[in-house]
Amino acid sequence: MSAVDPAAMRIARTVGRERMEAGALAVVLTGSHARGDAGAHSDIDIVALYGTMPDDDSSIMMRGGRMVTIARTTPSRVRADFHDPARFTTYVPGWREAVILADADGVAARLQARAHRWTWESVADVADEWVAEGITGWAEEALKLRAALDAGRMVHAATQRSLLAISLAGLMAVRHRILCGTENVLWDTVCERMGEPWSSAQKRALGMRGESVVTSSEAALELYAIAVREAWPLLDRRQRAVVRHACDVAGHSLDDYRAG
Repeated sequence: MSAVDPAAMRIARTVGRERMEAGALAVVLTGSHARGDAGAHSDIDIVALYGTMPDDDSSIMMRGGRMVTIARTTPSRVRADFHDPARFTTYVPGWREAVILADADGVAARLQARAHRWTWESVADVADEWVAEGITGWAEEALKLRAALDAGRMVHAATQRSLLAISLAGLMAVRHRILCGTENVLWDTVCERMGEPWSSAQKRALGMRGESVVTSSEAALELYAIAVREAWPLLDRRQRAVVRHACDVAGHSLDDYRAG
């Protein structure tokens, strides 16, 4: 880890003291400043731990010309989040890399130790189930995208395309047991792991070469079909029937895919 920006650290420590005086059990610095790779406009991410969940779980403020984001949570909620597949990819490394600012009773240190002990093997079943249900759930969105294209509703199509292009990477990250610390590199990391044809389909779905709404939408549907193939071994009979129908309607039949 690179050194934390001194100015950001001073602000973080000041906010940390204030949170402790307001009843926090512990305060940690997370995100890009904790990793030491913050940019000129990166916000300062603070997590404040409380004995009971506060009414408001986050706030944003300006300090010393820097944006500061404070997330409020509890130790029990953090422990639960270590078992939430939607958070694995960035949450676990985020806690591993966190800088503890204040921790009178060792609460944050114990949570960080738990993050370091965390393994994909310990959550394999829940991770695979989450991927399977997620891929099945996105079948409806694929159908909506095809319907929007067929009806010429380009704004709706662009919205559905973007949802697919952005969201499928998170499912593939869990499918391939990827931890990347920050969403800023999620899509690149998934592309590197998935290779072709995922990489080119994702670029077209995101319109990186100025693709039209129709072309990028078709790429998003292709991306969905690739994700289905990746997740196929995890799907039960019901789920396979749903995603097969969605791929057929989307124009990416699985008939030539020998997955059983």
